This record gives sequence, C-alpha cells and structure tokens, in this order.
Amino acid sequence: MLQTRRTLLGLCVAMSFAVCASGQTTHYSVLCNLTQTSKETAATKRFDVAVPGHKVSAVVASVTEGPRRIIVLQDISGSMGQHNAQRISLEAVKDVVESSPPTDQLALVDFNADTYIDIDMSNVDLFSKALSDPNLGAKIKPKGRTALFDSVAKSAAYLEKSPHEGDSILVISDGDDNASKLNAEKLRERLLASKIRLYVLMLTGHSQFLMEQNSRSEFLHLVVDTGGAFLGADPLNKLLLNHGGSGQVIPVYDASPTALATIRQNVEELHKLIEKGYKMEFDLDAPLTKSTKLNVSALDQHGKPVEGLQLFCPKYINEN
Repeated sequence: MLQTRRTLLGLCVAMSFAVCASGQTTHYSVLCNLTQTSKETAATKRFDVAVPGHKVSAVVASVTEGPRRIIVLQDISGSMGQHNAQRISLEAVKDVVESSPPTDQLALVDFNADTYIDIDMSNVDLFSKALSDPNLGAKIKPKGRTALFDSVAKSAAYLEKSPHEGDSILVISDGDDNASKLNAEKLRERLLASKIRLYVLMLTGHSQFLMEQNSRSEFLHLVVDTGGAFLGADPLNKLLLNHGGSGQVIPVYDASPTALATIRQNVEELHKLIEKGYKMEFDLDAPLTKSTKLNVSALDQHGKPVEGLQLFCPKYINEN
C-alpha cells in the first residue's frame, strides 16, 4: 500500500562511528567496499589502517552482508523533465528493486526544492507494489528547482531515527543543486558524523551554469568521503545545442533498450557495493577529539599495496 506523501523535515544526524573505550585504547570501526579492477590481482594478506597522530593496533577485517536499508533519493526537479531523463530515472528505481534481496528494506524519497517521502521504508515486496501504483506516477511530475544537499541531509536524518549498519542513500540525479540552504561543507560534517554512505547514479556530466558545476563537483567529492561511490551515464547523454534558438545546451538521453541495459548494469554494480562490505575494526591509543583523516590500504604478502583492487572507505573518522 502506498504510504502517505509528506514533506520530510529535520536535518539532525546524531550517530558517530562505533566507539567504545577498552583499557588504554579506544575501539573504532568503519565499513568499506573492496572491488577488483583487474583480473590479475595478488591476494590481500592484511589491511593497514593509518590515523595521523595516533598509534593503530588490533586491526581486524570481516565481511559483512545485508540486510540493508536503502533510501532511493530521486531527483524530480525541472531538469529531470527533459528528453527521457525521468523515464531513465524511474527505470533505475525499478532496477534497484529487481536487484534487491528480499531481506532488504527500501524507501523512495523524491525531491526538487522540497523533499518528500513517497514510499516509506518497507520490505522489497511492499515497495514494489507501491512503486507500481498509478497514483504515485501522478505525483512525481518533474518541476521546480533542485535542493540536492538539503534532501540528502533530510534523508540521512530519516535513517538516523533507527540506525542500522550499512544504511545507504542511493541518489539518482543529474547532480545539480541550485536551491539548498545547506552548503557542501555543512552536509559533509553531518554525514561524516554518521555511518551512512552515499552512492550516486549520475545521469549527465554537463551543466552550462558554473554554480551547478561547482555544486556537482563538491557533491561527488562528498560521496567519496563517505566511503560511497558514483557511476556516470555520460555515454547515454547527448547535447542538443542552441535548443529552439534559445542558446541553451539541453541534455538528450538515450532511452533505447541497449542504453537502459547499461543503466541496469550500473545500478546493479552500485547495489553490490551497498550489499557487501568489509568491516574494519581497530584500536587507537587515545580517543579522537575531532574529525580526523583515515586511510585504509589493502596490502600483499610483501607489505605493498595490492594492484588491481579499489578500496572505498570513509576518508575521515569522528570523535566520540
């Protein structure tokens, strides 16, 4: 049953990385992803964790897999009404459902200048039924400006009401922001104080406005800082120059079966990263008093970084 549509309010994100004191050391943990980028890859013998100004000990890595809670954060601003953008976005939401194990929980949050819960957190079957409700399609007509940063913060606050390990936000958007009250630095502070990771399916890599280009770059850096990842759909995007004599550059999206199959592969790849993680646990010689840089490396039998592996971990760790 489709949940009642409502504006999502509140920006507080209260959870920090798991921390507990033990003797003379303090225990921390973060969730990472490990992907193989080459067929010829040496075996990973151990993980190295470095925190500037601190001695790190008792590093343990363990595989952790679902169930996961995922907010699908879908852009329904005016730019998503152009040339197949929303059709591709809705197909991507369906791809999330199809790639979800039945133990997952999903929610759909749509945003333009405002943020709406259009499907509340529910199991995959209930989410799928709500997504197919014709009344939903009538509500998500693209219009208005884009408050991406604000909507991510509000989605994080929604998850933080009842936090679970591996909580994630999967954003489907062209990546622009022209209406948020919250800037990138404030959003970064909120997210790095939580365990929530950002994943993004970017539908275009072009904007004619400098402010939007800058906000997109800031946002993608933030995604990496949370330990998340992004994939772009630039090969699906064409540019219609001087559209209607207006001088504007308008994105035109390829919604052919081949293009949609590529989108599906991108969604599945992001979803795999959300589902399977490596929990890095370690001790520090003293508690942190501020947000501090974190570096995690996969090492081979000779103590050198393993080539052909890509490790996605939070770039900072917070104080208790």
